[in-house]
This record gives sequence, structure tokens and C-alpha cells, in this order.
Amino acid sequence: MKLEKAQDSSNSAWRQIWTKIAVPDSIRADLITLQHERIGALIPILYFTIATIAIVAASASGGGFDPIYHVVLPGGFVGMGIFRCWIWYSRKNKPVDLEKAEKHLHSTTRIAVAMGLVGGLWTLDAYYETIEARRVLAPVFIFMLTFAAAICLSSLPKAALGAMLTALALPSVAMIVSSDAGIQAMGISLLIVSFLMAGLVIANFAQMVSGLQLRQELEILATTDVLTGLANRRAFGERLEEEVQIADQKDKSGGFAVLMIDLDGFKSVNDTYGHVAGDELLCEVAKRLQKICGHARSIARLGGDEFALIVAATTNSLLKDQSSAIKAMLSLPYEVEGSQVIISASIGSARYPRDGLEIPELLRIADQALYKDKFGNTKLGQAVSGN
Repeated sequence: MKLEKAQDSSNSAWRQIWTKIAVPDSIRADLITLQHERIGALIPILYFTIATIAIVAASASGGGFDPIYHVVLPGGFVGMGIFRCWIWYSRKNKPVDLEKAEKHLHSTTRIAVAMGLVGGLWTLDAYYETIEARRVLAPVFIFMLTFAAAICLSSLPKAALGAMLTALALPSVAMIVSSDAGIQAMGISLLIVSFLMAGLVIANFAQMVSGLQLRQELEILATTDVLTGLANRRAFGERLEEEVQIADQKDKSGGFAVLMIDLDGFKSVNDTYGHVAGDELLCEVAKRLQKICGHARSIARLGGDEFALIVAATTNSLLKDQSSAIKAMLSLPYEVEGSQVIISASIGSARYPRDGLEIPELLRIADQALYKDKFGNTKLGQAVSGN
């Protein structure tokens, strides 16, 4: 029973750790980009630190000259450091797509784990050479190696934790099973500090993920209409600018059209049934627009009962047919407070670049067309009782 409880507790702890490391799909691309930037900035520091530690350890190892300890291993660390720094430096000012960035991070993780393993085996071998190595050199070298990995690879927890684990496992076990109480104490202390560093790595990564999620939420709030979930006025303006740039790159051969929509009769519904019912009606209007205009490049609520669309450029005839279809959809009855409510819609459109080359001009022409269409709609908001 106690064993089962211990296992459940252990599984729960690992689930909590995995939850902190797990990344929502919605921020995966942003996280990979941020990790790539941070690793690229810290790689030179990491390899410089590892090379320095290796050289100092080789110099302080004492005993007779051994090419493996004094030349090959430290030279390998230095050579690998220079090579990897050069690779990351060559990528510094080059645009990297998401797939390549992910491959770079995977290769960094594999190399970090491999270097941790080599460092751990080197430490373990040196540990059995002399009493000085056992008491000072091995603990200091392996601690500095894992400390450098934890700090410089903290944004890439798999690399940091993998390097720490492979570097620490064998030397720590060797120190803990030693008959020397002082060396045992160092081994236990090394493990405790390493667990703390691992916790810091996980906490740092969790904070980074949390920061990206918060930034994403703020971006959504800044560009989304809270009531309907459509794009808001700001997002609509930004998308308009993007469409103009795209059209200009194509020598204006593509173009696009803007549709401005205003609900006729919405105010009477608001006054009769209340603002809550009015909000529900606006949400239903948004759903209908998304259903019939799924092809649109942007569907936005500008405020109140004003909506707007950006659609691909088309002929005046097709644009008119599209407007008629939207009007027919929005004129279907709405269920409000147990009653069927009928409203209508006025629509004005303008095409880029035919009707205007500047966004304000384009919107002004679409507004003029909207109010021209609205002028003929004299019948507003009819309410038909019914259950």
C-alpha cells in the first residue's frame, strides 16, 4: 500500500513537471522562434565556458602527461566550441523558417547531451586517478559544466536537463558510494544543487511559456471584438494595409473589395428587448456573416451595428450578387426573447485600385455607397410575435 502511494506520488510529481514543460500548440511557433534567438545569443558564452573549464581541468589534473587528458579531450571541447559558435554565428543575420529553426534546436539538444556524456565520463575516469581529482577536480569540473549548461540552455529545457543528467549521473554515483565521508557529502551536495538548478530551468521555461501565452492573449484582445469574436476596427485597418501592399506588389493586378455593412432596425430591437438581447442578435449576425462569407479575407465588427468585409476583387456584377446574398441571409428572422425579429442590412462597396488608391479614400467611397443603399431602406426592424 505504501509502495503504491509512493508510486502515485512520484507519477503525480512527474506529471506536474511535464505540465510545466508541455507547450500549447497555439504558441509553438513563437516559442521555437524565441528559443532559436536566445540559444543563438548564448551559444558563444556556453562553449567559451566549457572550453575554459576543460583547459583548466586539464592543466590542474596533475600526474604524468597523458595525451587523452591534457590534449585530446580539452582540444576536442575547444574545437567543438569553435565549430558550433561559427555555425550559429553564420546563421545570425539570415532569416530562418520554423522547420529549420526546429532542426537547429534538435541538433543543439543532441550535441549538448553528447558533450554532457563525454564530460561525465572524463570526470569519472579522472575521479579514480588521484585523491586530488576525487576531492577537488572532479566535483568542481562537473559542477561548472552542469551549471553552464543550466544557465545557457535554460530556454531549451530538454538540452539543459539532458546535458545535466548525462554529465552528473555516473560521477555522482561514484562519489556517493565512496568510502570517504567527505567525498560522499560532496556527491550528495552536488545532486541537491543539481536538482535545484533543474527546478530553475523548468521554472524559467514555464515563465517563458506563460509570457508568450500572455502576449498572445493581449494580441487577441487588441485585435478581436470581444462580443462577436470577429476582427475589430484596429485589426481590420491593419489587414487593409496588408492587402494594399500585396496588391501593389502585384502591380495592382489582383486588388480587393471592401464591403461596409450597417444593420437597419437594430436600434428598435435594442430599445424593445434590451441590450442583452441586442448583443445576442449581433452575435447571430456575426455567425451568419462567417457562414456565408467564409471566403472573405477579413470579417470585422467596427462597432455598434457596423460590420465590414474584405473580399477578393471581382466584377461589379458579382460584387452586387454577393451583397444581395448577404442581405438575404441577414434579413432572415432572428429568435429574440421568444419572438421572431426581422431586421435588414444596407451594404456599400468599393474596389481597390479602381475606386481609390488610398485607404481613407476607399473607405469614404464604400461609406457613400452604404448610405446611398440605406436611403432606400425605410422599413426598419419589424417584430413578429410568436413562440
